[in-house]
Amino acid sequence: MQVDVLPNAGSPLLPYLEDKLVIVIDVLRATSTMVTALANGCQSIIPVLSPEDAIERRLTLPGSLLGGERYVLPIDGFDLGNSPFDYVPEKVGGKKVIITTRNGTRAIRDASAAPKIWMACFLNMQSVILAVLRQFEQSDKLQGVVVFCAGTEERFDLSDTLCAGMLIDGLGTNVTLNDLGEASRMLYHGSEHYLMDKIRDSVHGKKLIASGFERDVVYCSTPNILPIIPVFQEGEIVWLTED
Repeated sequence: MQVDVLPNAGSPLLPYLEDKLVIVIDVLRATSTMVTALANGCQSIIPVLSPEDAIERRLTLPGSLLGGERYVLPIDGFDLGNSPFDYVPEKVGGKKVIITTRNGTRAIRDASAAPKIWMACFLNMQSVILAVLRQFEQSDKLQGVVVFCAGTEERFDLSDTLCAGMLIDGLGTNVTLNDLGEASRMLYHGSEHYLMDKIRDSVHGKKLIASGFERDVVYCSTPNILPIIPVFQEGEIVWLTED
């Protein structure tokens, strides 16, 4: 299985995606929040690029909620921020959420040419690993996996890269990697016993902690607690069901 890792959203040079499974990772915090929202009964999540796009989209979806962040803080006038703790059942149960973030929703849109786009984070990693292996056992239509790290403002992000390394490690030895894929696996092997400490000490982790979101960092660094795989279908993110 060919597995290529991309460092961040916004790259002008993307690989050919039309025959790939793309897995978007934004540990802090978009994909972690999406997994949590669906686990808490959210009907679907609609990723858009800007707050203006979100407000315009809600005009066509009465009863939907607005969520997201800019520079880690909630957007003025929105119903929800980008903290997974905002997406509790009482707020999102049975609702559609239109969400915009600086990095995660942009990565999803950048990957839109792919036939399959899934969301991963530490919270759902084991479920994603098993689903990838099952996907490639059952179908020969896909020609590899592209792991799309959202990054932080078009830069490398440590938490996303560690998560990519955990994914690659879980796929076993029968994988062919690009250089960043190999580096991700090496970084994960050197950090797997103290992931939370590494993420807390990262630039993005420190920024969130300084902004009052330490609980988010701890939660988003916790592996394998939610068996949810969000999948992008027809413009919305929903819970993956078996084909």
